[in-house]
Amino acid sequence: MIEYIIIAILQGLIEWLPISSSGQVMIVAINFFGISPEEAFSLSIWLHLGTAFAVILKFRSEFVKIMETFFPKTENISEIDIKRRNWLIFATIGTAITALPLYFLFKVLLITEFSGRQGDIITLVISGSLIITGMILLKTKKSYGDNDLGQKKEINLKKDALMSGLVQGIAILPGISRSGMTISAILLKNYDQDTALRLSFLMSVPAVFASIFVDIIFGEGSVFALLEPLTIIIITLVSFVVGYLTLEILLKLAKKVNFGYFCIIYGMIAFVIIVPFLLVA
Repeated sequence: MIEYIIIAILQGLIEWLPISSSGQVMIVAINFFGISPEEAFSLSIWLHLGTAFAVILKFRSEFVKIMETFFPKTENISEIDIKRRNWLIFATIGTAITALPLYFLFKVLLITEFSGRQGDIITLVISGSLIITGMILLKTKKSYGDNDLGQKKEINLKKDALMSGLVQGIAILPGISRSGMTISAILLKNYDQDTALRLSFLMSVPAVFASIFVDIIFGEGSVFALLEPLTIIIITLVSFVVGYLTLEILLKLAKKVNFGYFCIIYGMIAFVIIVPFLLVA
C-alpha cells in the first residue's frame, strides 16, 4: 500500500502546479513502482478525486451559489453566479468533445497496442507532452487582460467557456497540464489572472467526476480492479488532505515561478534517457 500512498501524496502536491500531475503520477507509478501503464493511467485519473474535493472545499461558496442558480426562486443569486454556472456547463460540454475521443485513442494505441515497451513508450509520450506544455506556458506567461465575468457578454462568455473546455479535454493526455492549458486559454481571451485561475479550478471539478465515471465504465484497469476498497479510500483521503493543505502556498508559487522552462527541460531529459532503450529494444 505504501507505494500508492506515496503516489497520492505526489498528486496532492503537484496538482496545483502547471506540470501535469497525471503525467508525473504515471511516470513514477510505471518506472519506480512497476505498475502497468493501463493501471497507472486509471490511477492518475482516480487520484484527481481527492484534489477535486479539495477544490470544492476551497471554493465552496462559489459552488453553493452555482448550485442555487438551478433553483430560480432562491434569493441572493447574482448575475456573476449565473455566469459561473453557464461557464461550467459550456466548459464541460467542450471538455467532453475533446476528452472522450482522446481517452479512447490513448487507451487503444498506447496501452493496448504497444505491449512490448509500454512503459518506455508512454514515458516518451508524456515527455513530449511536457515539452509542448512548457512551450505554451512560456508563450502565454504575460498574455492577460483586465476582464472579469461581469464585463463579458453572455454570448462571448459561452464561446470562451466552450473553447476553454475543448482545451481542457486535451489534458486527458498525461503530460499535458490541465491547469496550465486552461489558464493560458482563458488569459488569451483577455480575462484577468484571478478570474482565469478561479474559472480553471471551478471547471476542473465536473471534468474530474466525468473522467472517473468514464474510466470506471470503460477502463479494464480501473482502480476497482487494481486496489482493495480500503486502499482506494485511504489514497483518496491522502490526496485530498495533502492537496487542501498545500493549495494556497503552491498556487502562490505557481504565480511567481515560470514552470515553462521546467517542463521543457524535464521533458528533454526524459527523452534523452528513454530513447536509447527504445532503439536497442
